[in-house]
Amino acid sequence: MDKNATVEMSSTIFHSTSIVPFMSDKNFSLLLPIIIYWIYSGLYHLISIFKIPFFEKYRIRSTEAEKLNKVTMSEVLKSVILQQIIQTVLGLIVLITEDEDVLLDDTVEMQHISQTLKTFSTKYNAWQIIEPYQDIITETIYWYIIPVARFLLAIFFHQNKFLYRHIHSLHHRLYVPYAFGALYNHPIEGLLFDSLGACLAFNFSGMTIRGGVVFFAFSSLKTVDDHSGYKFPFNPIQRIFGNNTAYHDIHHQPHGMKVNFSQPFFTFWDRVLGTYVPIDQNHQNHQNHIKIVKENTINDISNDISNDISNDISNDISNDIFSIDNNNQAFKKEEIVNPEVLSPGRYNLRSRENLS
Repeated sequence: MDKNATVEMSSTIFHSTSIVPFMSDKNFSLLLPIIIYWIYSGLYHLISIFKIPFFEKYRIRSTEAEKLNKVTMSEVLKSVILQQIIQTVLGLIVLITEDEDVLLDDTVEMQHISQTLKTFSTKYNAWQIIEPYQDIITETIYWYIIPVARFLLAIFFHQNKFLYRHIHSLHHRLYVPYAFGALYNHPIEGLLFDSLGACLAFNFSGMTIRGGVVFFAFSSLKTVDDHSGYKFPFNPIQRIFGNNTAYHDIHHQPHGMKVNFSQPFFTFWDRVLGTYVPIDQNHQNHQNHIKIVKENTINDISNDISNDISNDISNDISNDIFSIDNNNQAFKKEEIVNPEVLSPGRYNLRSRENLS
């Protein structure tokens, strides 16, 4: 009996109805992340607007600090909408070749992943070498290779001056991130990291349509949460993942731009390559930064005061000298104009000779 036939007999394929009755799972997998993005970011936006004391104590940056952002919210919203349109169009192109929705058990799903690996390795006559290690290779690609590829690409966009200046610096205009700005990127960067990255993850992992619904929906939720600006101790996403909103906030600060590159789930490659800065250490660095700024500010103020005092004293002395000089000139002029000043004639006095 053929091996594939055995797999089909020992596994069960359940044809299922769509998750929502009025839409296929293909279309729903593209729509749900967008819905989650706006609902979840809208919730954080309301929390930020109403400034409820219970939530405000968990705010990472003050509302005053948001004035440092170099982009308006309307510009951010326009960019995010464009990004989501690109994602949707690309997603439709990728999903158009996928089979209709089915629920697969583990055996069939693993066969799907192996088949994807086999298709690529056969082109280079490497399947016979790879086949005994296909499970290990599949897990390694999913958990390590794809994340490190994205990680190195992120570093490249930061280190290369041209790419940073013309592309990635757009995202860093948000000095103080907020939920709506999670997808605020240059269109080229959004295409490489988010759109194409999601398509590659979907194809290489061999996940089903319904698996894609769950994965992309959660990824959208996680991305918004990472840019929320609030560190909630009761938020399960922030508790489970070390790569959370406080961790990513470090990367958005001027002193943290070259650390904490990992996104969106794990911090493994930051730790390996020495770019990992824990939240507590960043707090200390931030406090040191504030201390330096305060000291510099105090020194600047002291210097300004000293300069002002010196200038005032110099000006006063100059004015006094000028005033004295003017008075002397006026006095001399008075002597010239009124030669009778302090002369006997002024008081109508007669000489002694006339008195005798």
